[in-house]
Amino acid sequence: MIHAQSEASFDSPAAHAATTAHKYRTKTTAIHEEGTPRNSRAFLIVFLAFLSAFGPFVTDFYLPTLPDQTVDFGAPASMVQLGLSATMWGLAAGQLWIDPLSDTRGRRIPLAASLTVFSLATAGAVFAPDIETFIAMRFLEGLGASGAVVMSRSIAADLHAGRELATLMAVVGAIQGIAPVTAPMIGALIAEAAGWREIFMLLLAIGVSLTALRR
Repeated sequence: MIHAQSEASFDSPAAHAATTAHKYRTKTTAIHEEGTPRNSRAFLIVFLAFLSAFGPFVTDFYLPTLPDQTVDFGAPASMVQLGLSATMWGLAAGQLWIDPLSDTRGRRIPLAASLTVFSLATAGAVFAPDIETFIAMRFLEGLGASGAVVMSRSIAADLHAGRELATLMAVVGAIQGIAPVTAPMIGALIAEAAGWREIFMLLLAIGVSLTALRR
């Protein structure tokens, strides 16, 4: 009888709910398996810092080069500025679906898909032959970057809680505050030395590197 009661207690709704919650946390937690060097706190901070900086760097990195793009593409300034607008549209639209998707499917696949879309779109922007193609690639670039921005917060919340989470989010928030200030300055230096397309080559390198590291 005691054994039967024990089994009944194990199969109770409360026990089932606890088991389901445990499976959900396991599914949505770490990007890497425990015991690997990538699971260190230092790696996590750097990784999440890069993810959180995607938004400012994607939108602000190339701002000083807008006049150069006007000459390169032979397009009016209003068309060139649509590249920035398209990126912001992509960032906004992506956040509407990537966060709910990652809550149900886990973090790995949505993050990998976001970084892949970002990298491919950035490559398309590098070699864009005309302003229309560039604008389309910039929208997709923003769409991919939105996943990185959202995931930087979600992963932190999955892996930490309480004071540790507050400390980690403070670091990530500091990076998000510094990036909009430093991105245009760095972009101007790169553009002056090598041209505006090299800025997107650097963004492409960052996207590919993060895609490889998140494995």
